[in-house]
Amino acid sequence: LAGILQGLSEVGWSDHVPVIAAETEGADCLATSIDQGEVVTLPGITSVAKSLGAASPSPAVFAMCQARQAAGLVRCWRATDRQAVEACMRFADDHRLLVEPACGAALAAVYTGGSLLA
Repeated sequence: LAGILQGLSEVGWSDHVPVIAAETEGADCLATSIDQGEVVTLPGITSVAKSLGAASPSPAVFAMCQARQAAGLVRCWRATDRQAVEACMRFADDHRLLVEPACGAALAAVYTGGSLLA
């Protein structure tokens, strides 16, 4: 996420291109931190999407997101484990590629995010 935000800044898009930060419930340290206004450490990763899970976000990433979130340019989105797994299955059906549930969180935002993507 830091690389995406930095890249947007380097090409002059950081003031108008929104970023969706998708996490699964139970591995949602960034969204929880943004909600609470400070870096939060989760007591553990309870989601099936454990491979990319972190107990707390990087303070640098948190600061970058918090600065952009006030302008609506970072949107945190939480997928349930079910949504993430179903998105993985749909992606496999659509593209014949299998991805893990941690990737499924982002796919779920695309497949079920609705107004999030508007």
